[in-house]
Amino acid sequence: MNRFLKIDLQRAEGNTIPAILSTDTPVDRGGYREILVHTDESITIRGNGNSLPLLTAHDSSEPAIGKVTDIHVSNGKLRGSLVFGTSQRAKELLEDIKARVIDGISIGYQILHKEMVGDTLRATNWEIFETSIVGVPADMETGFYRSQHKEKNMDTENSTTVKEERQRCSEITEIGSHFQHEAEAKTAIESGESLDNFRTKVLDKVQSRAYSTPLVKEVGDSKQEYSMFSAIQGLLNPQKRGYEFEVSQDQARKYGAPKLANSILIPSDTRVITKATAGANTTATDVGQVIDFVQQEAVFPKLGVTQFTGLSSSFMIPRGTNDVTTSFLALDGTTAITESTPTLSNTTLNPRSLASIVQVSHKFIVQSSVDAESWLKRLMAESIANKLDYAIFDGSGSSNQPDGILNVAGIGQVDYGAAPTYAKILDTIALLPASNHKLKNCNWVINNADISVLASTVKVTGEPDFLLDLDVDGTTGRVGYMAGFPVYVDKNITATEYLFGSFSSYALGFFGPMEMDVDDAYDFAKGNIAIRTIQDFDGAVLTNSAFARAYT
Repeated sequence: MNRFLKIDLQRAEGNTIPAILSTDTPVDRGGYREILVHTDESITIRGNGNSLPLLTAHDSSEPAIGKVTDIHVSNGKLRGSLVFGTSQRAKELLEDIKARVIDGISIGYQILHKEMVGDTLRATNWEIFETSIVGVPADMETGFYRSQHKEKNMDTENSTTVKEERQRCSEITEIGSHFQHEAEAKTAIESGESLDNFRTKVLDKVQSRAYSTPLVKEVGDSKQEYSMFSAIQGLLNPQKRGYEFEVSQDQARKYGAPKLANSILIPSDTRVITKATAGANTTATDVGQVIDFVQQEAVFPKLGVTQFTGLSSSFMIPRGTNDVTTSFLALDGTTAITESTPTLSNTTLNPRSLASIVQVSHKFIVQSSVDAESWLKRLMAESIANKLDYAIFDGSGSSNQPDGILNVAGIGQVDYGAAPTYAKILDTIALLPASNHKLKNCNWVINNADISVLASTVKVTGEPDFLLDLDVDGTTGRVGYMAGFPVYVDKNITATEYLFGSFSSYALGFFGPMEMDVDDAYDFAKGNIAIRTIQDFDGAVLTNSAFARAYT
């Protein structure tokens, strides 16, 4: 039963806020309920026993925003004072709490000893090791500014909220399904094993997963699980919104609200937890989100394009258009250094939107397979990656497209005539140092239709040495080398056209996180939904002379 107590703002003093950290309210764990016994003897405080770190959404990879002091048990509740630090993040959260925008607290803990009473697990000894500010806590009795004279005794409620025990077979089947122990459940039903015995046996097997509040996947590893499927399901059904939407709220505070009312912001650097088999130990793995898959599918990241992420508004990049004069000086009083004034200019990246739509079935979205989720991310990424490659190489500069390298005035041009030759290839390369640009991090990008021509044309007549030295790397997408420089393939390069350059002289900016929304009536008759993603970006050439276009 959820109860909300009266907020008492007068109890907050400066950066310190008294709070209820946890209570003995039963929490539904799916198949059983969990009660944390709250006595001085039942609770162990990790560390020095006097304080705990204060985190944001159980993320131990980020610095603590403060600490919890004065930790004590009173009337079946664990209380403490939240002392917020001086970091910008801590100040922002403190203001949100005072404004009642945030009022959730969650704890990370490990059960040390337990007992089963009917369908309820009582943790008679447990260890708490951190407290976090969250959007939706598991224990709705926790929070800030609780008035002591308004609190109710929960002992009576706990005794009256125990539900009638379900039928043995159906309960065993449900527990077996929830914890992926279907075979054991079938055996237990056939052998007549009691419900309590089966429940205890299953819980002992999964005890290696130390239980915490729902926002923590594993107590031993406070990384949260971010699921694209869960995010999509939350867009379809607000009651299913959880951790993914807390992350979206954090992104909105940093980058601004989403453009669309019913949408979610997806970060590009979320770490998740994956589990190989039922009951196995979990490990933190950087599965990545859509942008990470874009990096894998696209060509531009392999070329060394300069990327700026997390931009929130127009971004100006300064650049010099001529060198500062440098000369040798005798310092004998007879010579003087020649003065010069460098010419400075800048390139500005302005957000422009790139959108993608993927159509999937309702049945596909309810899947929980890691492979299915990875497939969806890759499908969404392939389309975005192709468009970003197109924008970088051949963008028209109109229709909300940036100027692609091939369409920028001032890049080098070499006519190969009827066919490419080794001499012409060297001429193309020589254009960069001729314009005072170093041959550093340079690459070729060609169309796949030109591979056969380049790989079968010899450098010198009579010698088995070809223009394109094939050396395929399936990981990076490199197909070989031409005059010593790596060669990549992209369909956005026109056949018989060859792009060479130092691609670090191209700037690509991503503005904020990716935004995703869902249309559940996209194909109503077939039961399909549409998933739309929007990413704001822009790109620009920083130094025109760093690129050369060759053609036949």
